[in-house]
Amino acid sequence: MKHTRFTAFLLFLLLGVVSLQAQHAPAHQVREIKNIATRVQKMWNVPAMAVTVVKDGETIFAQGMGKLRAEENAPLADAYTLFVNASTSKAFTAALLGIVVDMGYVKWTDRVTDHLSDFQLYDPWVTENYLVQDIMNHKTGFLPQALDVIPALGYGRDDLYHMFRLVRPSSSFRTTYSYCNALYTIAARIVEKYTGLTWEKALEEYIFKPLEMDHTTTGKDHYFTAENFAYGYRLSKTSQGLMLTPRDDRDDSYAWLQAVSPAAFVMSNANDMGQWMKMWLANGKYKDKQILSEETVKYLFSPQTICSWDNERVVLYAQGWRIEQGVQGKLINHTGLAGGYTAWVVLVPELNLGVSVLMNQGSTTSPQTAIIRQIIDLYRDVKSDWISKIYDEYMRPPAERKPKEEEEYVEPLDNEIYTGTYFKNLFGEVSVYEDEGSLCLKINDIDTKLEHKTGNTFHFRARDEAFDITFIVNTKPGWADSFTIDFGDDLGPFVRIFK
Repeated sequence: MKHTRFTAFLLFLLLGVVSLQAQHAPAHQVREIKNIATRVQKMWNVPAMAVTVVKDGETIFAQGMGKLRAEENAPLADAYTLFVNASTSKAFTAALLGIVVDMGYVKWTDRVTDHLSDFQLYDPWVTENYLVQDIMNHKTGFLPQALDVIPALGYGRDDLYHMFRLVRPSSSFRTTYSYCNALYTIAARIVEKYTGLTWEKALEEYIFKPLEMDHTTTGKDHYFTAENFAYGYRLSKTSQGLMLTPRDDRDDSYAWLQAVSPAAFVMSNANDMGQWMKMWLANGKYKDKQILSEETVKYLFSPQTICSWDNERVVLYAQGWRIEQGVQGKLINHTGLAGGYTAWVVLVPELNLGVSVLMNQGSTTSPQTAIIRQIIDLYRDVKSDWISKIYDEYMRPPAERKPKEEEEYVEPLDNEIYTGTYFKNLFGEVSVYEDEGSLCLKINDIDTKLEHKTGNTFHFRARDEAFDITFIVNTKPGWADSFTIDFGDDLGPFVRIFK
């Protein structure tokens, strides 16, 4: 009897110790997370960030850290401070399209032309065989970042959608990974058709409200008006260390972000990202609501495209999410970088863990990578120092590049050879004219001088992008009969219609 009582007493003590450890473990983890985030913020000179950790269905950590601006007297960030989610917004559009699939309006194997009769790509066969499941997995055959520079010339989301028909593919359909923001405008159009709402309103009704993401929004209406919004910065390496430069060209950033908004323009915060990650980790369920069916969640996480691989990890692309399989296990994730903001959102199903870091420095996701990989190892109970490793890699001087051979300079022809009115389908009329001896270009809402490079090639700036423009001169009539702009994509020439 005494032995039994002593065993029971030991069991009671043991359970008490375990219970006490369980009670103190979250507090210890919170301190560790805070220390990790603070260390990285100081090392990378980050003005503000939103750090969120979700574990076993609970938000363990959700804090805004730093200040809304780099100035000493700037307001402090909090759990509801807004940041631009950049490309982590793609998962929101993927979720919306998944909801439309769950409603029964669309199947992943449907042709896009079954739902959007005006959809058109350069190749008629690809147009006819382009499926809904092809929209978001980056295997269309374009060059990387196709059409990304077009918004700098004042063209919007609808223009990008129609310009796909001009993009000559650089590889065969469904063979090569090539990241493209603009393609998400197609998914948004399908969502808008069947919900009867704009992409922005559909997000609010089908995602933000059900998930109680009460302080999350989109940039269309709130980029310039939100009060609790972290100001965007550039981060650059100098001999004095990491330096910040404010993104005072916010109008330029907005032009691009709004044009590709289904790929980049959700604005969220530390608190609300917790709800977002809980839903995904619970297979589409949030509290008592099934936002996405389990089948759709599984499909959105299914790898479609090989992105890259090395000795540490293989990275695949699914639908609005990347899937990494490597030293830390399976990470369902996406990075973001745009307009003075960076982000990384990571789900670790085997740990029932989600980590999100949003920042207002728009140059590198290395700080987010350091924080999140360190937090993952905290929960894996693995000793590591990702912070030092990633910082040292980032600060390492780049390998010396071979100097670029300078082109032989060729004098331009007389300005009148180039002046005239040109036209290109979907771009409209473009004017090349002379002003006080300088050659100028007017395209859409851009009116700028052309700087001569060599021969018939000139250079101009539009918003936050730079372009080369090359005239094709026909010697018989004695003037340029067309020109091309280097968009990175072969979109064809602008043809002269008036002298």
